Amino acid sequence: MSKMLQNALEEQRKYYSQKLLAIGVYNKQVMTKMTLTELKNEYNYFYHNVPKLERKSSS
Repeated sequence: MSKMLQNALEEQRKYYSQKLLAIGVYNKQVMTKMTLTELKNEYNYFYHNVPKLERKSSS
């Protein structure tokens, strides 16, 4: 069971690392020092946070 859990965690780390590398946010050296939670948080920040644009009033 622990081997399955370890494999799942490694797959998650690989997924988030690949996505962050693809947009050039971090390099591999920095990401190896990050925890899985940090990788998830950074992934969510860059891929799911859409900035709210405010329109200027036309007056």
